[in-house]
Amino acid sequence: MDLLSLWLPIVLSAVAVWVVSTLFGMPFLHHRDDFIGLPADREDAFMAAMRSIGIGPGNYLFPDFRTRAAMESDKVKRALEQGPVGHLSVWPTPLSMGAKLLGTLLVSGVVSVVIACLASLTLPRGAASGRVFEVVGVAGVLAHCFAFLPTGIWFGAYKRTLIFSIIDGVIYAAITAAIFAWRWPG
Repeated sequence: MDLLSLWLPIVLSAVAVWVVSTLFGMPFLHHRDDFIGLPADREDAFMAAMRSIGIGPGNYLFPDFRTRAAMESDKVKRALEQGPVGHLSVWPTPLSMGAKLLGTLLVSGVVSVVIACLASLTLPRGAASGRVFEVVGVAGVLAHCFAFLPTGIWFGAYKRTLIFSIIDGVIYAAITAAIFAWRWPG
């Protein structure tokens, strides 16, 4: 079956997943504790220090141990033992939510296209809705539940964050599967 015949479930599922993921990401829902704030009495001082040393937007690692030579240096060995050790993401200002929303919509679209590719290769035109739901649902779980886990583990996401993200992924997979089952070409 050709991929173009699946344009409607691709678009509908991408938009539906994007809307639900945007709602789930709102700070008053279950992801509000994915990050914690700095202690209230230190936040202003921290932000002033960041401005004064001129750290621009980027993803930073401290100490910088990206090379073998750095990893073997006494400076890095001391820092890894004594701390602090971590990573820091600094976003450009002013903060643009529009670009982040557009980016997540594009990712939802690409995921829906890839799931459609798999479904079109494995399911015939007119396949039973239940079978479409199963195949697309499994692909959706793989896409929405597991892609972020290694990054979350390496960069210190809280266990709660990982669990809620997996639950979110199952919901996104079910939405995608339901839409594909509903709009599968007959």
